[in-house]
Amino acid sequence: MGTRARQPSRRRRQTGAVLWLCFGLLMAGALGLHLLAAGGQAFAARERLDNAADAAAYSAALWQARVLNYQAYANRAIVAHEVAIARALAIASWARHFAAFAGTAQWMAAGWPGAAAAFAALVPAADAARDLAEQAGGEEIAGRSADIAQLVAGQELLQRAIGAFAAAAVANEIARGADPRLFAFALGGADTAPASRRHAGDDRARLADVVRRSLDGYTSGPRSLELTLVPIPSLCFGHPLAGPQAWFTELHKRGGTVLADGLDRWESADTASLHTWVPMRGLFGAFLGCRRIEALALGWGATEAGGQTGWGLRQDPGGTRFNAWASALAESVMTAQPLAGQGAWAGIASVRDLDLPRLSDPRFPVARVAVLARDEGSAVRSPAGAMRGRLALADHYAGGRLWSLSAAEVYFRAPPGQPGPVEYASLYSPYWQARLAAPTALELAQARSHVR
Repeated sequence: MGTRARQPSRRRRQTGAVLWLCFGLLMAGALGLHLLAAGGQAFAARERLDNAADAAAYSAALWQARVLNYQAYANRAIVAHEVAIARALAIASWARHFAAFAGTAQWMAAGWPGAAAAFAALVPAADAARDLAEQAGGEEIAGRSADIAQLVAGQELLQRAIGAFAAAAVANEIARGADPRLFAFALGGADTAPASRRHAGDDRARLADVVRRSLDGYTSGPRSLELTLVPIPSLCFGHPLAGPQAWFTELHKRGGTVLADGLDRWESADTASLHTWVPMRGLFGAFLGCRRIEALALGWGATEAGGQTGWGLRQDPGGTRFNAWASALAESVMTAQPLAGQGAWAGIASVRDLDLPRLSDPRFPVARVAVLARDEGSAVRSPAGAMRGRLALADHYAGGRLWSLSAAEVYFRAPPGQPGPVEYASLYSPYWQARLAAPTALELAQARSHVR
């Protein structure tokens, strides 16, 4: 009986097919995950570079804004020092005037024992106050003049730190802080900050105007007092050709503080005199009317700082020359007894302010900073680097590097809701800010010229 050879069953012939299919799918999935991970790392490198470029551009613009705000704070501090110098002169001038007034009052009260004793006690106190005001005023002028010089020097020093080179240095430092492999630089060879210059000579009139408007009412003057002394009749009392204003003696107190010699000298003066009315001169003067004369100088005081000293008052602070006699006495004291620090002040300072003619928009100028950041392509883990052999992909980096362009703006804007009129850009208000902005076509063209 013959036997039949056994044939493998269909089920046995298909054993292991699914295993090979699963193995193939597993390999394809692993390759996909590998490419996905490598692509994610490339995307992360791209995002890290973009963020570093944004941070670098914003930081460079913010640095410029902070320097401009420093210039504004420095200018405000200089204005405060100038005002303090003017106030110190005004106080010393008034102290001299009061001491002279007390001495005159003591002399006039010599015939009245009670009043003479009171003024005798007042005179030493007035003299001590004068000496203290002169000493403090001299020290104040010298100290604040030195502070002004330091602020001006600081402005010039920081101004050198906001040019294109400084912007590039700040940008690169920020980029390298994010990743030591990165490198960033600012585009353009010219200064990127809003144009400014040091205002010297007649240009200082802007600062002088700010100083004048910042003076308090007493310092700027006029420190005046006009009284008609009814108990003291004049020589024209009842004169038919003179009005009632000429019938009595008058007291005129005048004073003020002004800039003289252009903008290189402060003058402050205070005078007080008795004026009376007398008949006109000549044989028939009594029939022609009356005229006012300065009968007695009561008080006088004057101080100066800067410029050429010893020449008396150049101007007429607060109308003090109306009391001509007292004014002459004040000038003589000012020349003979100068304040200790009055020569330290060198005139209204030459500060830095915007160069308006060079700004495209003098009211709200905007300056731009464009930063180009890069990373070495060989350091970026991309899908191209994940494949080998025939499956290897190709990286296409301009110049073998990964690039990113970002831009920021420096602009002037007052805080929202600020009361008062709209404030335009200047280096007197610290309202300079920074913000990111989209690159312009010109900046894109400049970037392309670097990445080829």
